[in-house]
Amino acid sequence: MSQLRSAIFLDFDNLVSGLRDGAGPEFALRFAEQPELWLTPLLADLPRRALLRRCYMNPAGMLEDGAGSRARYSDFRWTFLAAGFEVVDCPRLTRLKNAADLRIALDAMEAMLSPLARYDEFILLSTDSDFVPLLQRLRAADRRTRLVAHPEVGGGVRTAADEVIGLDTVAGWLGWQPQREAGPAFGAPDAAELLAVVRDILLEAEAPVHVPHLGQMLRNRTGATLRGSDFAGQGSLDAMLAAAGGFIRREGPGGGHVLRPEWLDQPPADNLAAD
Repeated sequence: MSQLRSAIFLDFDNLVSGLRDGAGPEFALRFAEQPELWLTPLLADLPRRALLRRCYMNPAGMLEDGAGSRARYSDFRWTFLAAGFEVVDCPRLTRLKNAADLRIALDAMEAMLSPLARYDEFILLSTDSDFVPLLQRLRAADRRTRLVAHPEVGGGVRTAADEVIGLDTVAGWLGWQPQREAGPAFGAPDAAELLAVVRDILLEAEAPVHVPHLGQMLRNRTGATLRGSDFAGQGSLDAMLAAAGGFIRREGPGGGHVLRPEWLDQPPADNLAAD
């Protein structure tokens, strides 16, 4: 069989946060520090040459190791350069988004249309459902697609790719055992896990978060939706926000915005960014 000519596009922030929430900080750190552990099995199932390898990273992002220490994502730049990746800086442009998904989509389309090389296969490592149109466009152009995503990714995303590899499989390549007694697990997250993710999203935010954006971020990180999870088992949005840490919803278009308590005394113009 002739070798596939492949292009790899990695949303580093997305994969690291997914592994952190699903398998634990130890395995997210291992993914970042030793890319050969998961890259080798990712490429080994068929004869292929990964001609293009790009890693999209917010250099100011932070990863905790579970013992209180924190590392900047930029600390892992050299490990990915050593693994043959081009590292593309994607600093945060708004309070939560770094535009990595848009950069990946543009670069993948450019690679598909390149007159210099034909890429037979596109490998996307991201749990972001925004990539469905890109996957459909690549398939229509007769390109093979592989998606590394949350194991509970929705059917609409799953059917858009020729092959879906779950993050639990990637975690297994890193040494994670799904039946271990302690630690988080992939699959449908329980209410406590969802509340913890909601809390993380809102504590990371630099301004109030539009409710639809909160729902999108929760789905990207866990595969769960606000309504589908019955608002993390709390029955309503306001009850979920209170249980997650005393967050408050300010009424407005699209469900309003979610505020941290310390923002209540600030004028709306000071802290409501455009969505």
